[in-house]
Amino acid sequence: MAVAETRWIVDCLRALARHDAPPVPDDVLEWNRVLETIATESLGPAVGFACKSDLSGRMPPVVRERVRRDLLEATARHLVLSGELARLLKSFERERIAVIPLKGPALAEALYPDPAVRPCSDLDLLIRRECLERVDALLQRLAYRRVADAHSFRFDVAYDHATLYASPSGVHVDLHWSLLSEPRYSWNEREAQTVWDRAVRIRVAGEEALGLCPEDLLLYLSTHLAVHHSLGGLLWYYDLFLLLGRRADTLDWQAVSARASRWRVRAALYFALLELERLFGARVPAAVTARIRPRGPRAAAMGWLLRHRTSEQRRRLEHLITLLLVDRGRDLLGTLRRALFPPPAWLKARYEGVGSSLVACYWAHCRRLGQVLSGARSGLTPRKRT
Repeated sequence: MAVAETRWIVDCLRALARHDAPPVPDDVLEWNRVLETIATESLGPAVGFACKSDLSGRMPPVVRERVRRDLLEATARHLVLSGELARLLKSFERERIAVIPLKGPALAEALYPDPAVRPCSDLDLLIRRECLERVDALLQRLAYRRVADAHSFRFDVAYDHATLYASPSGVHVDLHWSLLSEPRYSWNEREAQTVWDRAVRIRVAGEEALGLCPEDLLLYLSTHLAVHHSLGGLLWYYDLFLLLGRRADTLDWQAVSARASRWRVRAALYFALLELERLFGARVPAAVTARIRPRGPRAAAMGWLLRHRTSEQRRRLEHLITLLLVDRGRDLLGTLRRALFPPPAWLKARYEGVGSSLVACYWAHCRRLGQVLSGARSGLTPRKRT
């Protein structure tokens, strides 16, 4: 891992949050590694914005030009997505369908010094499950089409809690009716649906909209980072860092820890906040971490992975990490049974492209499990030092 380069990038992000000048780069920095890291972590726009006021002249021109271009492209992308989000919010309002924009422009406008600094590739929208058919019809009237990604639309509706649409202009809408769409992660989804009861009014893309309240937003971002990104990704940690900085004096930590217990996401929250402190120095009240801290062999294994495996390696271990983060040990057996021996209806929906034979579906699932195990082995293998 490029430690010096990552630390300089993090220092740039911290300076940006404080509206300070960027840190002077050290002579030891390898700029190719800097470029590689900001590309991998989607941080080119943030570094470009932070270094607009670079007066040291020590950033190589090729690097300065690269992050400047990243910022320009992100600005153009934000304008396109923001304009389309405004159109969608107006359409949802006309149809009287409740919707909560997640991540993307909502975070960019609420937390970042300039919305273009926070890159996003699509629009994430949260709806109620009972509104799915109406939303599907609305999006198709707006010329959106369903996009087959890893799964079919039928599988998404029945099992995955999210599906994807694309507009003629190329804007993608990732439609969710649950905050998480990870079947291997056992949590209390029903309890998390109460976010609708606490939704707050926000303004995004020039329109009035609903948003997650700060405590729910912290839980969602932390759990999403842990479960969907295997606790890897500087951009996701920067979102959390900015949220804590903005809400430091008003955040109800007692509510956060109580809801983490009810949602059964205490381990996900704990390890996300632990890594946030290591990377950005963001402090969480000790009483909170004591209440949510997981114990036992799975927690010890998760802590070891955070200390000894890179973000890239942890992403290859996503299936294992998902199991390590499950709060209740008694939930694991059912999760493993469904993963190894899924019901026929699930198999036929998940692997419908291989034909109608149940044997063919099981064989496709076995091949998929083999790929998962192969990726896990590469994630657990120590990287050779160079």
